[in-house]
Amino acid sequence: MTEVPREERCPYFKCTACGLIGEPDSADYRLTLDRQNVDWTVPMTVRCGSCRATSRIGLADVLKREAEHTCSRCDHRTACPAHADRVICWGCGLNSPDPASLGARAAYLRDVEHGDNQWAAAQVRIAKDDARERGELPGWAS
Repeated sequence: MTEVPREERCPYFKCTACGLIGEPDSADYRLTLDRQNVDWTVPMTVRCGSCRATSRIGLADVLKREAEHTCSRCDHRTACPAHADRVICWGCGLNSPDPASLGARAAYLRDVEHGDNQWAAAQVRIAKDDARERGELPGWAS
C-alpha cells in the first residue's frame, strides 16, 4: 500500500471556530477503495492546530497551496495557502507562524493559542483535583 499524499490527509483549512488557517492537528477520514486517496464523498473530521476545535470539512473547504513558506530552521520550501497562519515544514517538522500572520493577525494567533493552552492546563488541574478527592492521585503527581 502506498501512503496517501500529505496534501490530501493534511489539508489546509480555515477553522470554523477561530478563523485561523493551517493544517489540522489531527484528521479522521475514509479512504477510497484502492486505499490511495481520501474519499471526499464523506466529510473529513479535522481538529484545529491552534484552538483545538473539531470541524467537519469537505473538498470545497480545502484551501489551495498557491504559495511557499521557507523554513527558518532547514530552508525547506513547503507549499501552503498565501494566507496560512501556521505552516508545518515538510523538511524538519517545525511548526511556525507564516509571514502572512503579521500585526493584529499575529497577536490574534498568539491569543488563540494561549487561550487553548490555558484551557488545557485547567483541564489537567481539574482531573488532578478529582483524582486527589478520590484518593487515586499518586504522590509523585501532586
